Amino acid sequence: MLVTFIRRAGYTWARIMPKYALPVVAAALLSAITVAVFLSMPPTVWEGWRPATCLTTGCFCEAANPESPIRQLANTISSLGFVFSGALMLLPLSKASRLSFGCSALMGTASIIVGIGSAFYHASLTFSGQFFDVFGMFLLAVFMLTYAFERIWTLRITTSLSLFLTINIFFGWLQFTVPDTRRYVFAIALIVALFFEAYYRGNVKPQITVRWLRLGVGLMAVAYIIWILDNTRIICFEESLLQGHALWHLLGALSVWFLHRYYVSENT
Repeated sequence: MLVTFIRRAGYTWARIMPKYALPVVAAALLSAITVAVFLSMPPTVWEGWRPATCLTTGCFCEAANPESPIRQLANTISSLGFVFSGALMLLPLSKASRLSFGCSALMGTASIIVGIGSAFYHASLTFSGQFFDVFGMFLLAVFMLTYAFERIWTLRITTSLSLFLTINIFFGWLQFTVPDTRRYVFAIALIVALFFEAYYRGNVKPQITVRWLRLGVGLMAVAYIIWILDNTRIICFEESLLQGHALWHLLGALSVWFLHRYYVSENT
């Protein structure tokens, strides 16, 4: 039985590897370039920048290293998990999927922005890094919302795109002017998006694999609990590379990938 399992696993891996090789290599290259750019800078590079708002209370558990241009190594590297999940969303889609390649690419690009923005945030602990970190999260939440609207009311692509841009511009302005609202705004946008997604499924009854959505939401709930434990320092080892916030990044990236699989599973 074990031999049979190994053979099947090997066959499956050999079959899917060519498909995923290019985006994985591209994500690895982009991640390596991002880290290399940070490491090429002097340790004092961020001193003249506006600091992130979290510095007044502590930016999560991982201790900041002032001797390195990457202030939080574990949190920076783990952020790049979103680059990998985003790169996988740029693959061609089956013709049977309702999700268009344009929408898939938009979601993938948003995930990549989350990864690079979050890496910038934890490497620099600056307000600029904080902005791009959260702005990428807004892009994902607003994509979920506008994609639900498009499927509920059969909106034209121009209308959906205009709505997507308008909401994100407003959220970006709000984050810049009232930065302490960023987490609440993201949470509200995510909850509203999930509500309309449930409304769509309940009324239209599409052919879609709901377990992918359940896996994604469940994983995000677990990740959020870990985020709270890390942010409140209930479980905290400041000098360790094993960071709760880093685990939040990796689980979040996997959750976004599950969400994408959910959208891809919807048949035309």
